[in-house]
Amino acid sequence: MTGPQTKTTDGAGHRPRLAAIDIAKGIAIIAMVAYHFSWDLSYRQLIAADVGSDLGWRLFARGIAGAFVFLVGVNLVMAARTGFHPRPYLRRLAILLAAALLVTGFTYYAFGAEGFVFFGILHLILVASVLALPFLWAPAWLALIAAVFFLAGAHFLTSPVFDGWPFYWLGLSPDPPVSYDFVPVFPWFGVALLGVAAGKLLVANPGLGLWRWQPTGWPWKALMALGRWSLIIYLLHQVILFPLVGWIAPLVGPSHNALMRQFVALSETRCAMAGYAAEPCAAFAVCVAQELGQDDGFLLDYWRGGLSEDDNRRFTEVESDCIARHLATVPDGTI
Repeated sequence: MTGPQTKTTDGAGHRPRLAAIDIAKGIAIIAMVAYHFSWDLSYRQLIAADVGSDLGWRLFARGIAGAFVFLVGVNLVMAARTGFHPRPYLRRLAILLAAALLVTGFTYYAFGAEGFVFFGILHLILVASVLALPFLWAPAWLALIAAVFFLAGAHFLTSPVFDGWPFYWLGLSPDPPVSYDFVPVFPWFGVALLGVAAGKLLVANPGLGLWRWQPTGWPWKALMALGRWSLIIYLLHQVILFPLVGWIAPLVGPSHNALMRQFVALSETRCAMAGYAAEPCAAFAVCVAQELGQDDGFLLDYWRGGLSEDDNRRFTEVESDCIARHLATVPDGTI
């Protein structure tokens, strides 16, 4: 199997697009917008789900990221199938670099040093687009072997040696900083290489039905359009959604279930900090929440940090009762 030619008689603009790839990107971008919109609602406590921590949501986010990164590998091969074209390649790298820096700057402004995106999916796509270049001329089996190395390396190469900002982007630190979008080279470049291998197999088999598939109808055409403009949509959607949800949040008010979840979590944390075990702390937190959590006014005041003297007195009484019922042994006498 041969890699891309260094010269081509066809212009870069004459390569036909594969509808299936654009449709896949369109589906991925819809899923990504839906996830980020849900994350914004969760962040503003307008829904009860903890989108950033719940396992189902995390798997959903990983699936979306995996789809984008895989398609990056496929697209690199498809773009170079009639020859490597430095000018559009470098132009795309420049756009990705500017976009990645924009995301870093926006998230640092919005969230501060705790949680800003220092190496998210756009950063990974930028780096993967460079690291994958040699594999465009390599056989598919070599890309697969390298993919396994990067996918597995995240487990057996992790070491404290890679602690520190110069190395966090590799994904080999056992204790990386918290970030709202962290997509490091290990293991995610392995996913891009899987896409490279798939792209090479696709190019080597022009008789596949995917090459001839030309779907009709507005839903397919809409998905293809979204796929073609996926980078622009990625850059703009949170710039619109995040402040919009922030503007709506005070008008709608936080979800009762979201406030309850936060109230229980804070009660458990305070209990654990006082030295109790996890199981009795969970029972204690539920006890307090059942007594106080049905009062929306109390939860709102607690969330805003504005409990009245009567509310504080009632809070203390309920906590004391729940301590007596669920925490038999008091390590230090207070919570």
